Amino acid sequence: MMVLAGITGLKNPASGQGFKSMKQSEDTLAAILSEMNKAGSDSLNEILNQRFSRDLFSALLMPASDSYTFESIKTLIKVAPDDNKFRIYHWNLPSGNGKKRCYGYIKLLNRKNPVVITLHDFSDSISSPETAILEPGHWFGALYYTVISCENEQGGKFYTLLGWAGNNATITQKVIEIIYFDDKDLPHFGLPVFPDYEKGSMTRVIFRYAATTSMSLKYEEQITSTRRKWNVRSRVFDTISERGLMIVGDHLIPLDPQLEGQYQYYVPAGEVCDGFQFVKGNWHFVKGLETRNKH
Repeated sequence: MMVLAGITGLKNPASGQGFKSMKQSEDTLAAILSEMNKAGSDSLNEILNQRFSRDLFSALLMPASDSYTFESIKTLIKVAPDDNKFRIYHWNLPSGNGKKRCYGYIKLLNRKNPVVITLHDFSDSISSPETAILEPGHWFGALYYTVISCENEQGGKFYTLLGWAGNNATITQKVIEIIYFDDKDLPHFGLPVFPDYEKGSMTRVIFRYAATTSMSLKYEEQITSTRRKWNVRSRVFDTISERGLMIVGDHLIPLDPQLEGQYQYYVPAGEVCDGFQFVKGNWHFVKGLETRNKH
């Protein structure tokens, strides 16, 4: 059995109890969450969260967890790509000061021996998160809701994640993250696949905005280009639209130009959106996108 803690450990980082069935593990985890909902302090929540993390780790070591949904545990977010190479199990723990720290595991699926990799949220201490290549033990914590399978021009596979990254009581974040696996199947976060966004060196895109508002960030079909073609029969130009899947998000602006860079005052700019279109292994930025879908 192979168990990875972070990217270097080869042992169980904290052994939880042995479960006899997935249903037993789910009931135990649900009971811990119920205690957390009643807890009156951050310190008690931390202790209960450690129990939840240990027991979830033990549950994920069971072969049956590959297809188990943990249906009753609504706060445990599960996402996987269409090729089912891996699944991310993650959640966040709010604190009294409005900060939310993320926790999680990556499980490689359909393996004879279970491989479970621990994610450690270090988003508070990453000095240049937009340009960093990160490891599971030094993760820019987020709760992902979309996984997009991608391929570069050399045929290499990577995955694009859309997620909510929280922050604090005044600033919220959403992120376009990249995850890829090396030849030893160890995951890494971040790739410079945004060549014409900002300075072109971004390994992930982070959107920061006021915690009192919301930002839409979706992967959806849009009109990617239009062209005119002469219609011989009607003797007029027809407009032909080409559609494709894109990452589309609200364009964010400060409430006042003088507040530029103070992200607690950033809000969506009405109906204006920006997008990223995947072409030849990169996500190309499209500014001022005229969306055709209501998002």
